[in-house]
Amino acid sequence: MKTGRTKQIGFCLAACFFLAGVLEDMYALDYFTEGVRLFRDKQYAEAVPLLYQASVSERPDPKVFLYLGLSYQYTGKLADAVSAFIRGTAMNGTDRAVLFFNAGNVYFIQDMFTEAEAMFNKSVEANASYARVWLNRANTRVRLGKFAEAVQDYTQYLYLDPATWQQGAIRQMITVLQAEENEKQSAVLRAEAERATAEAERKAAEERYQKLLDAINSSLQSVDDASTVSAGSEQILDYNEEGQLE
Repeated sequence: MKTGRTKQIGFCLAACFFLAGVLEDMYALDYFTEGVRLFRDKQYAEAVPLLYQASVSERPDPKVFLYLGLSYQYTGKLADAVSAFIRGTAMNGTDRAVLFFNAGNVYFIQDMFTEAEAMFNKSVEANASYARVWLNRANTRVRLGKFAEAVQDYTQYLYLDPATWQQGAIRQMITVLQAEENEKQSAVLRAEAERATAEAERKAAEERYQKLLDAINSSLQSVDDASTVSAGSEQILDYNEEGQLE
């Protein structure tokens, strides 16, 4: 009898745990569904707490981190937005390329271009076929003055999305950047030529100065030799005079 009752108790406990798990999933689903509804109604502040609860459930919907991060972003909580996007990249089933992309966008709007580029790099690593990240990384690299790399990114974006409505503007940007990069390289070459010329002039001046010093030293040596000969002649004359006195 005791064994039967023990089995019954064990069965009831297992059923309770199972039911608790199911209820938790149902509540999490409700949090997510309601949060997404509020997000789509542009009630971002109201969506945040529901989406956050859904994100910390045992088995969150992979899309919740994108909705949560965007809700934070649209309510001005930019640090929380980046945190939500990055947290999502560590979860199974999430679109890491999209999450890193959005994290990069948050940094970009804060003029944090180095951080934005780092996030876009991670997005490319996660999915190199995701066209939008190439465009935004190109824009970021323009701000960083990396014109040659920006041209490469714009070109790749056009390859991945040849029908983009921005095609004309992007090709125009590529032309401008290439001209700017050529001018930058020409400026570097001019600067190197100027440095080389200045260095040659400095060496020539040093050589002229050294020759002048050598000439002065040679002249001084000739004067010393002449003084020695003159002093010797005076001694001979003194000797001759003494001989005449005798």
